[in-house]
Amino acid sequence: MDIDILITILLDDKASSILRKNEESLFSFIPELRLSKGFDQHNIWHSYDVLEHIYHVVDNVDSTIPLRLAALFHDVGKPYTFTIDENDCGHFYNHWEVSRDIFLKFVDNKNINSRIKNLVSNLILYHDMNLSKINKDRLSMICNTFNDQEIEMLFELKKADLLAQNKSFHYLLDDYRKQEEYILGGHYFYEEKCRNTSIQKRKR
Repeated sequence: MDIDILITILLDDKASSILRKNEESLFSFIPELRLSKGFDQHNIWHSYDVLEHIYHVVDNVDSTIPLRLAALFHDVGKPYTFTIDENDCGHFYNHWEVSRDIFLKFVDNKNINSRIKNLVSNLILYHDMNLSKINKDRLSMICNTFNDQEIEMLFELKKADLLAQNKSFHYLLDDYRKQEEYILGGHYFYEEKCRNTSIQKRKR
């Protein structure tokens, strides 16, 4: 497998099915993914092991290179950050940072343009942030990191991530929609600071 073959597979309507049929090639190309196969997440949020969860997220996002790559790598760092508490509940603190680092290492010498690399890196890094509790500084950071279209992509990844978790928590999709509307809707200081930042980005 090479990067062109991987991207061709990821953009297919049946991406996860093809990935499952070619797992040994996939693991040889992205060795860190091998640990995800069969990795029990040990918490009520998840119905699948890490790799099956990843496959479902890949299928749940739009067929674009940034979203499919972000979906493939968003949780690859989980086995490396796994801890279990006294209640036998699994945690993956800062797995988004490890996942981002694994992705950046993977694409270091691949023929992917820098804009896509940067976007995918940021999508992975922020996919698990609880945007319902962000303060003004965090909101400013989001606005400085993503333009409006990219914020929509971030929420698509977040929604796909949720849909690949325990169905008992799918009610949170309504919260995600409200958060997206809030961030994109020009609330309080967003209008004067973040919107201007987004406009400036488009002029570059």
